[in-house]
Amino acid sequence: MVGIHTYSTSGSDRGRMAVTAAPPRPGYGLSAGTRRWSTAVFDDRIHAGTQLASNLREYVGDPNVVVLSVSRGGAVVGSVVASALGPGVPHLYYVVRPIPFAGLPRLSLGSVAGDGSVRIDNAVAQSVGVSEATLLRSIEAVDTELGREQASFFGAVPTAERLEGRTLVVVDDGMEAGDTMREAAMHLRHCYRAIKVVVAVPVCLADLRKQLLRHVDGVIDIVSPVFVGSVARWYALGVAVSPAEQLVLDLMFVGGSSSSFDYD
Repeated sequence: MVGIHTYSTSGSDRGRMAVTAAPPRPGYGLSAGTRRWSTAVFDDRIHAGTQLASNLREYVGDPNVVVLSVSRGGAVVGSVVASALGPGVPHLYYVVRPIPFAGLPRLSLGSVAGDGSVRIDNAVAQSVGVSEATLLRSIEAVDTELGREQASFFGAVPTAERLEGRTLVVVDDGMEAGDTMREAAMHLRHCYRAIKVVVAVPVCLADLRKQLLRHVDGVIDIVSPVFVGSVARWYALGVAVSPAEQLVLDLMFVGGSSSSFDYD
């Protein structure tokens, strides 16, 4: 498998120039009557990124910081965060997917990242008795999917050279089950020699915070409810993409047009 580097464990400028952080203001980007959720905290993901950046002040001007976004919604948030932390802070798109096991969709045999690196959980693989050939086929299928998604980002690929020895701020626009962020955190921890891994999300379920702290050095958020329900309810437009968010996506991704955001 060309380009895949396997790790076995037990357990560009255009992309970051999308927006600049600005002080939050009431009704940002929305007209009266457009709010879909009475509990909405954020006008959109640009507003959420501005708020989140204010909780990351300790990293402003730090030359070792790299901002990694794990979804397209997270990339909108991450673009604002990277701009707020300083002009030299890279913003990279870091896509990670679990290696599935047929018949048990919630079971992960490890993970594959957009740079082709692979983390295999030997304990899980051995417990289910998966063959090497089956495992390799699953890895190749995930790697092909991720290759297409990673290539859609205008910025640089987050390779080991860009991540090792750095402080990694891993961003998403919110977590419901938290599977994507958990896989990303474990992958970063096991596959790269980062100085620090910090998760930063506008909305993080309280129990997920505890789980993530097993794998990362810190979790920064704005809203940490006991029960999150749908992350969409914390945004004024729910999962819909606002015109301002669409402009950001178009600057960061090939064919950036999207009508809605996804959550895991």
